[in-house]
Amino acid sequence: MIATPIRLAKSAYEPMIKFVGTRHPLVKHAAESIIHPCATNGMLPGSKECIPANKFMENYKPFRVVPIKHGTSASFSPSKTSAFVDRPLGKGELASIFELPTRFQYKPINENEVESINSGGAW
Repeated sequence: MIATPIRLAKSAYEPMIKFVGTRHPLVKHAAESIIHPCATNGMLPGSKECIPANKFMENYKPFRVVPIKHGTSASFSPSKTSAFVDRPLGKGELASIFELPTRFQYKPINENEVESINSGGAW
């Protein structure tokens, strides 16, 4: 036999990916179910106390939007419900983000950043 075609045939089926190390061992799980640490009252999966998901979801009603009732429709106006109330600032409240301490304020943009932004991000 000619050695070159055999060598070419073998290299055609050689995988391109090389795995480092040996195969990982298969983990054997316990034959019996064990109680999850967060389970209430030591409930096991599949026990009679365990409720199937479809049974559990029967108790929930679908979400629906309920409009807010404002007495009579003639007395309702958006300006009354969203009126601005001018009040003095409480402790720990600020009127502007510019009153924040320097470490929490935005850092000013330097000329290089402005130039980069104006050029569309290209340097």
